[in-house]
Amino acid sequence: MSEQLISVTICYARSSGEIWRTAVALPAGSTIEQAIAASGVYAACAIEGTDIAGTGIFGIRKPADHIVHEGDRVELYRALTFDPMESRRRRAAHRKAGILKRKHLKKSKVAWQEYLETTPAGQATSKSD
Repeated sequence: MSEQLISVTICYARSSGEIWRTAVALPAGSTIEQAIAASGVYAACAIEGTDIAGTGIFGIRKPADHIVHEGDRVELYRALTFDPMESRRRRAAHRKAGILKRKHLKKSKVAWQEYLETTPAGQATSKSD
């Protein structure tokens, strides 16, 4: 009697923005760890097990011993390259100091009008509809 096989997709987003993806056929009852090992992601992306910060299925974190099901998309997560709290503090300090980029201002806001009034001519352009 043959064992039932399930199809699972493994995804890994490289830091360069490229997405590595492959489908593997596994016996029913396989774990995320077994799916990762069968995919060959370590060799294909030149990464090690320590480079993986976590795993998940369809964006929901799951442990490596979680059992995968037919059609699951197993995702491998990298460690963050920045501290989110530090980025938030920096943005808050910029807002407090009045350092705003034009792309963050909306035309309906008073700040947009003030920006246009205080910016020397030629530097700020207003699109007319």
